[in-house]
This record gives sequence, C-alpha cells and structure tokens, in this order.
Amino acid sequence: MHLYIYSLEKKIYEGESSSITLPTTSGEITVLPEHIPLVTTLSKGTIKFITSSETRKETILGGFAEIKSDSVILLVK
Repeated sequence: MHLYIYSLEKKIYEGESSSITLPTTSGEITVLPEHIPLVTTLSKGTIKFITSSETRKETILGGFAEIKSDSVILLVK
C-alpha cells in the first residue's frame, strides 16, 4: 500500500509499505493492505513501517490518519 507522511514543514516519507503501526488516541493499531477505511487521530509516539528494504521509525507528537484499502495518509506534528 502507498504511504504518505507529511508535517507542516515537509514531506517526511512517500512510498510503498507492507505494514504500518500507528499510535492512536485509542491505542496502537497496525494497518495492512486491504484495511477497512478509517479516519483516526494520532497521539504522541512512534510510527513504525516496513518498506521493501527496511523497517523505519518516525517519532511524532500527534496528528491525523486517513486509511484506505490501498493507501494511508498521515498528517503529523
């Protein structure tokens, strides 16, 4: 699935990912391809995502996530 991570200052990441773990205000969730559509708020914590070549982590202070079956858009601070 395609992952977009943006902050107000810059594009943090844009590319393919097979798994994304997000810190939400309701607890941590893992998003896999074909996930049900969801909009959620993000809490302070670490985003973990797997690309074809590595596992990456980004620390955030909060934000919003829009999850679709083939893409995830994260607006973070």
